Amino acid sequence: MFKDIIKANQNIKKYLVRTPTRFSNSLSTLTRKNIYVKYENFQHTGSFKYRGALNKILNLTTQQRKRGVIAMSAGNHAQGVSLACKLLKNKAIIVMPNNTPFEKIRRNIELGAKVEIFGDNVLESEKYVDKLVKKFGYHKIHPFDDINVIYGQGTLMLEMLEDFPIIDTLLVPIGGGGLLSGCSIVAKHIKKNIKIIGIQTENFPSFYNSFYNTNKTFMASSVAEGIAVKKVGKLNSKILKKYVDKCVLVKEKKIEEAISHFLMRDKTLVEGAGAAGLAAILEGKITKSSKNIGLIACGGNLDSRVLSSLLMRELVRKKKILTLSIDMEDKPGQLNQISILCSQEKINILEVEHSRFTLDLSVRAARLNITLETKDEEHAKIIINKIKKLGFQVEEKKKN
Repeated sequence: MFKDIIKANQNIKKYLVRTPTRFSNSLSTLTRKNIYVKYENFQHTGSFKYRGALNKILNLTTQQRKRGVIAMSAGNHAQGVSLACKLLKNKAIIVMPNNTPFEKIRRNIELGAKVEIFGDNVLESEKYVDKLVKKFGYHKIHPFDDINVIYGQGTLMLEMLEDFPIIDTLLVPIGGGGLLSGCSIVAKHIKKNIKIIGIQTENFPSFYNSFYNTNKTFMASSVAEGIAVKKVGKLNSKILKKYVDKCVLVKEKKIEEAISHFLMRDKTLVEGAGAAGLAAILEGKITKSSKNIGLIACGGNLDSRVLSSLLMRELVRKKKILTLSIDMEDKPGQLNQISILCSQEKINILEVEHSRFTLDLSVRAARLNITLETKDEEHAKIIINKIKKLGFQVEEKKKN
């Protein structure tokens, strides 16, 4: 299989960006490990998925390509197929679920694909794809459970280990298993003692359950949409059980934190799946024996609304933004005292709600809900203590 990946690389490299692998000083300082990042978010379409789609289409017969190819996806796989078909002058039909954001639909249309909307999720979209395959003879391109897709994804690891053979541990996100399958074939062939760890979100523990024979519960959604997959591919599962050393689960809030660190410290936008490896380190899931760690920023396609919400949530977690509930006598000058104190402490007031009609208070009392912007958690503690010294009852409104 390694030779097949070498061949795939020869076939597709002229269509690719050879994305950089770099030592990240900022993330290494943060984690106290040597962190090497493969910035696949710089790839065409902003994702590794393009590699697998390209290799798959190049391996079709002339007759298969003439009939056209079809794929189901709500995101990166769709764009990978659409772009590959555009470059190879091939007909592409993309089936996307009903809830797919219009921006993602638009991108595929701009790449020349015919887009059809069907089903409430990708599984329902796939059933519709299978019907179209039977009716029109299209060739289906599966996002991960396909050997030529796997070979295409594996080309990423050829580049990464050529750039930094010093890497001793790889942290690779896993959804359906296409990326991890291809990368593990290459990594174990080049460096037998390298440790390969699959990373999944706690919300979608598909491979973890299979690998450790457990039955952890699935949730409805994840910030890491790219690995929010309920079942690993059959072909992928066989490869992964042969090569992968370990699988770990990470919390959603740690993935959010990792995305924020990539953006604020490393100055690069990484989607949830691409931040999962860093999340595992931040959560303490990676042992001290792993010193030179390879992370794959496998994609950078993050919805702008989600990104905005995520960054605000991080500010709340770090208490750089906090909301206080302050009970006080209902008389003139009370709010002014709070305002003067905030000014003295260089704290910005973002929002104020002043209520006299809260039923758990005395009729002569009022409640002030005030949202503040602070420097950090220590600064937040200082302002809370000083408000208490003014004689007010104050409570931080928790945001879980």
